[in-house]
Amino acid sequence: MKLETNLTDKEKILELEEEISQLKKKLEVSKVVSLSQRKTSNSKNFTNLWGVVDSHYNVLSIHDQWNNDLIESHEKFHGKKCHAAFYGLDEPCKGCAISDQPPHKDVKYFVEPQLDGQDGSRRQSMIMPTSHIQPNELDIKESELFYEQLFESTGDALLVLDSKGRILKFTRKLSKMLSYSEEEFSKLTIFDIDDPTNSLPFEDRLFRIKRDKGAVFETDLISKSGKLIPVESSSSPIRYLNETVFFITFRDIENRKVAQKKLLESEIHFRTLVENATDLVMRIDRDHRHVFVNSATLPVLDIAPEEFIGKTHQEMGFPDALCEFWEVAMDKVFETGISDIFDFSINVRGKEIYFEWQLIPEFNTEDEIQYVLAIARDVSKRIRSEKALEEALKTKDKFFSIIAHDLRNPFGSLKTLSEYIINNDDLSKEEIKEFAGIIHTSATQGNDLLENLLEWSRSQRGNIKWQPEEFDLVSLIDSNIKLIQANIHKKNINVDFKVEKNCFVFADKYMIDTIIRNLLANALKFTYKKGNIDISIQEQEKHFFVSIKDDGKGINKCNQARLFQLDNQYSTVGTEMEMGTGLGLILCKEFVDTNNGTIWVESEEGVGSCFSFTVPKQ
Repeated sequence: MKLETNLTDKEKILELEEEISQLKKKLEVSKVVSLSQRKTSNSKNFTNLWGVVDSHYNVLSIHDQWNNDLIESHEKFHGKKCHAAFYGLDEPCKGCAISDQPPHKDVKYFVEPQLDGQDGSRRQSMIMPTSHIQPNELDIKESELFYEQLFESTGDALLVLDSKGRILKFTRKLSKMLSYSEEEFSKLTIFDIDDPTNSLPFEDRLFRIKRDKGAVFETDLISKSGKLIPVESSSSPIRYLNETVFFITFRDIENRKVAQKKLLESEIHFRTLVENATDLVMRIDRDHRHVFVNSATLPVLDIAPEEFIGKTHQEMGFPDALCEFWEVAMDKVFETGISDIFDFSINVRGKEIYFEWQLIPEFNTEDEIQYVLAIARDVSKRIRSEKALEEALKTKDKFFSIIAHDLRNPFGSLKTLSEYIINNDDLSKEEIKEFAGIIHTSATQGNDLLENLLEWSRSQRGNIKWQPEEFDLVSLIDSNIKLIQANIHKKNINVDFKVEKNCFVFADKYMIDTIIRNLLANALKFTYKKGNIDISIQEQEKHFFVSIKDDGKGINKCNQARLFQLDNQYSTVGTEMEMGTGLGLILCKEFVDTNNGTIWVESEEGVGSCFSFTVPKQ
């Protein structure tokens, strides 16, 4: 160092200070370059690299190679600003490039020491973005601050465990979920917060996680109050500090569990209703195959429900014509998406069953029709009732037509004869007597018809109440024979009825009396003069049966079947041209049925007829 001797003292001092300043700068550069060269002898492109800071100047990581030379420990710089941690400055270094980075952008940086020419202060201004440095040049250890920011940003609660179940790391979301403070939670183990009752023990879980490189479980976490919180746990093994630890996410599924419970309860109620329904309930896919069938198929169709699953109706062996009808109906609902109702009948065990078939489209979440719900209701009773009502109306129409015809004959005779008598003043006694006999016969016929019609109509309306009592059947028959004694004498007919003991029955006396009266009247009407009528009573174990037999005209086989049918009524004239309506036998049939008996006829045309009916003893 050479000094000029001709300078003043002040000038000499200033020159000396300048030389000292230059020397100091050279010494500082020499120190940094020496350190850089020493630490980067194995990395040609690695110079002055320190670590990572965020856009708010927070120190996030420190490179391991600089730990011993530039910093005492990571903890010393944790949570501090880079300018304060490294240089003791209250504000960022002049010319720092961090402020030019996008918000929340973390950058890797290196420092080039410089001296300010004015005040001699040190500036750290060389800041390089992460994208400008190759990753393979870095060996950065994540600091706790950086890790925590990433850890806390997830939507699920997180936990890191070691193989002993000790908690190494957790998110505030997890401690909050279980109502613990962070300090309280940090002192717990997995065994304090996990209830394996509805899941697997901890050791079994670790085995599965290691074997499968991860696993998902459902378990219950125990809150501070003891409440169990259902969670879905996703676990993965990771390497950390040369050890295997377990990274676990917990997702609260309490709301989902409640919804699943309600859905399950709803499904149970639905299945209970469906399985106990008398209707057939089937779910059918687009290929016409059954995916669900309720248990009603067994009592209704005599087919177990499981036999339907995966099969079409045709594969089940149903008639081809019916299968085609069903498939066309289902395809229509699949195509239109509109419910529809159809009727069909099927023969089961030799019996025709009528169904009302409702098809309802079932939509999935994409608003596509996935299935058709087919509900078949047995409406056989209704159909039969409707048919019976229809037949009854037809029968009654025909019946009233017959009654009108039968009434017209006697009343027509009465009208004609009465007009003739009125218009003729010179009738002889013989003519008057003849006309009087005809008028009497017509009046008697009309009276008998109206009496039977009245009785029948009363029975149809339910006005005749069944009032059973005990009475002697023999006495009742005797009294009816006496009522027709004049007609018996007129045709000179022999009536044979010889029963020596009483025959007590338990029935409606009025109805049995009507039955006997009509059967005796028929036998008398169709028996020729000097003919025979035999009446007998035979005792059986639980009933008596009464037979009234004549040797009159008889009835052919074809007409025998019509005797007790209201809609196919049979009537013919007696041996003396006595008129009848056939209503008497119909009334007999109804009264015999009401008293739990049976009635039948045995007859041969030209030989005679035998009408028999039973009466209960008790």
